[in-house]
Amino acid sequence: MLVIVSIAVYWATNAVVERSLREGQDRNLQAVAQVILDSAVKTDGSINFELPYQAFEVLAYSAPERIYYAVFLGSEILSGYEDIPLREHAEASSFGDIYRGESTRFVVASKSIRPGSSESLRVVVGQTETSYQKQSSTIAAWIAFAVLVSFALLALWAELSLRHALKPVVAIEQDLIERSADDFSPIERPVPSEVVRLVQTLNRIFEQHRGLLQENRAFIAEATHQIKTPIAAILMRAELLEREVEQQSRSAVRDLIIRARYASKLTTQLLMRATLTYREVLGAREQVDVGALVASILRTLDPVAEIKDVGLVGVDLESSDLIVFGDRIALREAITCLIDNAIDYAPILTDVEVNVCLDDKRVRVTVMDRGPGIDTDELGETFDTDKRSSGHMGLGLSIVEKVAASHQGQLCISNREGGGTQCDLLFAAS
Repeated sequence: MLVIVSIAVYWATNAVVERSLREGQDRNLQAVAQVILDSAVKTDGSINFELPYQAFEVLAYSAPERIYYAVFLGSEILSGYEDIPLREHAEASSFGDIYRGESTRFVVASKSIRPGSSESLRVVVGQTETSYQKQSSTIAAWIAFAVLVSFALLALWAELSLRHALKPVVAIEQDLIERSADDFSPIERPVPSEVVRLVQTLNRIFEQHRGLLQENRAFIAEATHQIKTPIAAILMRAELLEREVEQQSRSAVRDLIIRARYASKLTTQLLMRATLTYREVLGAREQVDVGALVASILRTLDPVAEIKDVGLVGVDLESSDLIVFGDRIALREAITCLIDNAIDYAPILTDVEVNVCLDDKRVRVTVMDRGPGIDTDELGETFDTDKRSSGHMGLGLSIVEKVAASHQGQLCISNREGGGTQCDLLFAAS
């Protein structure tokens, strides 16, 4: 915009200055032409004419330009340049033309040799206008430059003023950036009157979200208690009932126990998924030794595997020393879901193998079992539900995939040769 304004100012100023200088030049030429006319004297029916060279000094003082003139009596030239352009502009008192390769300004003046005579004395005086054009261009350029500088200074002043005026808003922005995701405390810093209403609106929104967050936390806690407690009671009662019922009814009670255990597990996974979503919003991150983390998980799950007569085998976990920058709790839950899933589907007296290694600058956690595997048609569905040939369903792999996505990782599932499933969880190494 500054450049466009400056160009427009240059064009406008150049036109105005050039017109003013041209009018001044015309006045000087008119004065010289009138002096030349007055120098002609009629005596005894003839014209005595002596060119007053001192009249041209006026033009020489005004600009260093070439001067041309011609004096005509009717159509006869008395003095000056014969090729001066007069006839083409006989009706004009002043005009511009290209004469001898230069832009030249001409003035025409005339008077009758005597009252009532049709014969007249005509004078044409011309002056080149190169210096006038340069002068107008120079003046226009300086004015345009002054306008450009003025606008630039004005823009700088406006920028500094705007920055000063927006300092409170920038401070509010920094305050909001530094807050945690669950911090909905009101903004209490002093602000100008222009942004008071904005701060008040933000504080009202914060208060609403804080209330919603508290209600959600209370609901989750209440739901956890109200759901898990009845399920635990049903499970315990079903296990006792299994010992009391007759042999032909035990299969139905056993099915009830399996479904109660699954309901308890699914409830836990739902709550864990909500927890991981909340932690993802908080952005909790730290340096995590994946090998040590997997070893700790194996020690925790070893009793579960022992009950099901499944072995847990960890390969070079303590010596891996592979670090991932992420959420320790989320990573632990994802790896736990993979191993727990493998234990659930591993046949009796088989091993679940867990390995941690570095694969192309990525940390790879591999969990392998000898279970029924995954149907090739269902591989795309396993991220939403755990589904194997047994028909069991859950949210374990969905949680694993969510953790992998939040850590810019990847979950790969494939069937092993000889039967079983291999799950690979990959993360970028720190």
